[in-house]
Amino acid sequence: MENQLGPEKTLEMIEQDLATFERLSKKEFNAELVKSELEKLSKEELVELQMNMFVQYHQMAKIIVELAEALREALG
Repeated sequence: MENQLGPEKTLEMIEQDLATFERLSKKEFNAELVKSELEKLSKEELVELQMNMFVQYHQMAKIIVELAEALREALG
């Protein structure tokens, strides 16, 4: 990648999200609660929520790739 960041810059960029990921990873996933909340939403709200989830999933995939590349560079 031509615009590849160094390991330090990559870590600096994701550190702001790291605290959120750490809090989220410590929580137990309650499927029944999520299902109950989703059932309250309209079709339009569900579509918007799904689109937001796809955006977040894509961002997380990019972060994972950037971290792997930074780790490869740091270890290389």
